[in-house]
Amino acid sequence: MPPTMTEAEFEALLSRAGLPLGAAEKAGIYQILGGLEAMQALIRTPLPEAAAEPATTFSAEPGR
Repeated sequence: MPPTMTEAEFEALLSRAGLPLGAAEKAGIYQILGGLEAMQALIRTPLPEAAAEPATTFSAEPGR
């Protein structure tokens, strides 16, 4: 998944944060940035209502 920000925006973000990274480190982080953005979107998505979840139970007794 490609990142939504350009490499120039990524460079600006790193310089604003003051992170002293080498070229190889920046390239490695930029390569996975799209996946990180997708995970952020999942984290920020509201959870479903409790009533929307299926009712499940667990029993340690055999046959139940």
